Amino acid sequence: MIRTLVGALAVLAVSASAFALTAAAAEGDQQSGPAMMERMQHWAADRETLLDAKLAGMKAALGLTADQEKLWGTFESAVKDAAKARMDAMQKMMQTREQDEHMSPVDHLEAMADHLSQGGANLKKIADAAKPLYDSLDESQKHNFAMLGRDMLMPEGTQSGMEWMHHHMGEHEGGGAE
Repeated sequence: MIRTLVGALAVLAVSASAFALTAAAAEGDQQSGPAMMERMQHWAADRETLLDAKLAGMKAALGLTADQEKLWGTFESAVKDAAKARMDAMQKMMQTREQDEHMSPVDHLEAMADHLSQGGANLKKIADAAKPLYDSLDESQKHNFAMLGRDMLMPEGTQSGMEWMHHHMGEHEGGGAE
């Protein structure tokens, strides 16, 4: 019970911090040049720290057995790899934006398709890694996994595909401002 409470509190603290970081990142959109890239790097490092905390909280709340513990590493790696791929894609997008490369509507569609395909591939890797772990859990652990794992089972890169499209298509149509 205490482990579950500690895990839930850790997730709550991480969620509140994520909200604050999202607001700070949105504020950073108004900057440009090296300052914006530096801010993005700090933001990415903070996101990595938050993901580590979420994973640790989830793991603690699940109360894994020794056999389940062996399956955790593969799941954790898949989640971290997906998050890293998302950050790499965001960095590439920022560099393109910094270089003031204007994309045609067709280029936007191709970039969006690539982004969504990568997000789908990352989700598949997470699902493949999560399946053996999830199958080994008891009903209480499965409940906790579903409740605490929502963010990690649906990485932001796939949740925000439509937002990404809207941002980039709107940028083209609206003259570059968000």
